Formats: sequence, C-alpha cells, structure tokens
Amino acid sequence: MKPPFRIRTDLQRVSVDGFSYPLGVEMAPSRPSREGYCMSWLEGEGDAPDTYTCLVVVSHERVKPLLRACFDLLPDQVAGIMEVGSRDAFRAVDVFLGSSTVCLDRFLNTWDRYEAIFLEDASLAVGVNTESPFMEIFLDQDKRLTIHVEPESRDLIEAMLTRQGIEACDEEQLVVSESELERTVVRPILQDDPSLLCDVDQLIMTLRHDWELLLNEDPDQNLDASGRDLGRTLWHAIVLLEPRVGMARSSSHAMAWVIGSSRNEIETLLRTRLEEEPHWSFGEFYTLDRVALDDRPEALVDLDPRHPVSEVLMFEVEAADPGTGDHADG
Repeated sequence: MKPPFRIRTDLQRVSVDGFSYPLGVEMAPSRPSREGYCMSWLEGEGDAPDTYTCLVVVSHERVKPLLRACFDLLPDQVAGIMEVGSRDAFRAVDVFLGSSTVCLDRFLNTWDRYEAIFLEDASLAVGVNTESPFMEIFLDQDKRLTIHVEPESRDLIEAMLTRQGIEACDEEQLVVSESELERTVVRPILQDDPSLLCDVDQLIMTLRHDWELLLNEDPDQNLDASGRDLGRTLWHAIVLLEPRVGMARSSSHAMAWVIGSSRNEIETLLRTRLEEEPHWSFGEFYTLDRVALDDRPEALVDLDPRHPVSEVLMFEVEAADPGTGDHADG
C-alpha cells in the first residue's frame, strides 16, 4: 500500500460460522446462509442494453482472487467507480463516476496500491465498467460483488466463477435482510496521520485524480437525495491553494463557510475571494459539503436561515507563506 496510508494493527477480524468480514466491520449480527452466486435478468431502459446481473457473496479471503479473475476479463479501456459515505447533510452517499475512460493498466496500478483498503474499508465501494462490450464489476461496502454483463457474456462469467470454485444458488441464500444490515456496526480502519487533513479524504482525492472521477451531482443545481431544489444552503469547504506566479512552491489550504445555491457558485465565490490574496490562487476542492444550519459553527450562530444572498461568510488561509516557508493565517 502506498504511504502514508496504513491500516490499523489493533483490529481483530470478525468471523461468523467461518465467514470472515472485512476489518471495517466491528459487529455482524448474521451472515449469508452460504457462499455462492445468483444470476438475474435485467431489461434495459432507453439506450441501456439488456443485461444479466450476477451477485457473488464469498468470505473475505476469497474476494481478492475473485476480483483478479474478473479484471482478467476487462478490455484495454475502462472507467472507474467509487462510492463512499458522505458528510453532506442532504445525501448519505457520495457517488463518483469516471468522466472519461482510462487505460486498464492505469486503473490497475492504482488498484494495486490501495487494494488492501478497498477490501477492508466497510464505508468504501469501488468498481469499474466498460462500454463495448458492456460490463460492470462493483465491490460494494459489504464486500459483495455485483457483475453486470450483456447476455453474450453470461457463459464467460459463469465459467470464471466455476474456476473460482463458486457455485450457483438461490438468491435467498445470499441476501441478508435490511434490518440485519442496519445492525452491522462499522469502524474506521486507517491509522490517523497528523500530516494529512483527513486520511479518507486524501484517498478520495487520489482516486479522483488517478481514475478521472467526478461527483455524480449536477454542479449547477442544489438538490437533495430526492431531487428537490434546496435553494441556498450553508457549505463548508477545504480548498487546496496554489502559489501565484513567481512564488516558491508550498503546501497550503483554506477553510471556508459559504452560503450558495450550487457547487459551481461556491467555486466562483471562493475564486473571487482568493483574488484578494497576494500569494495564493484557487487549486481545487479538497472537500466541499453542505451543512445543516443547526450544525453551523458558533461564529455563525446569528445566521439568518433565509439568508438573502450567496456569499463567503468565513474564510481563513492556513498555509506556509510561499515566499518564506513560514506558516501564516489570513
């Protein structure tokens, strides 16, 4: 695994009746009645093709070789997928999709570096898909594998599963009830590193870059999980900064609280605010999340719930001075 990421060494793996879970599971009330796979037919909508959906459930130690066998079936161009639990007040999960395809070697090089995290972190789901022929391989947060393929590829998938020693069974034997899943207790698996703003966020940013992922949200709207327009909301941002031309390179970031009606509007407001900074310009968002008004900081306790305009409410640069290397706040 690539530094600085390290998996905690104080965690004991949960095993129920010989079925092992990822280290990110602290308690699992039940397990599937057996390992195996089931196949179902899914009729395509619109331009989407008809597909078979294959659900595969195996104990933790069998997930890695299964994934490697799946990756052997991929073509030269693929698109990454990532889902992670969200801090955003108005959605539970952040979904990132490939904005374009990347070569398979590039995808796998990143996968190899962080595979241990993908297999162990119960808050993170990752996958890959292809266009022609269509195929999607997705490892969810519970480390169940879902494979979507066009009808012509069904035999190929079943032959691969047979070589892995995984047998077909009824779907009821693989599925754990929603109530049981809700009782599953998860825990963080990464060691804290004071040199990072947040380990998980650093990983997400790395995957965004390596796999060219974009958040699956309209950047010009402000919708909740049900598609309702929220209008203006409170946002918290951590922005990575770049030194202006002629300045020495240095690590830097800014913390901001902003009222706005979309991700793009928030970025515009912060870029404008950074025009006042002599040393720094906007690099990219490290994190950007909407915050419920009840969770606003004490300094914004008097904020009007119906704030009439979009604006930057608080802004602070926390960075080394690009000219001297000294730490400076602004």
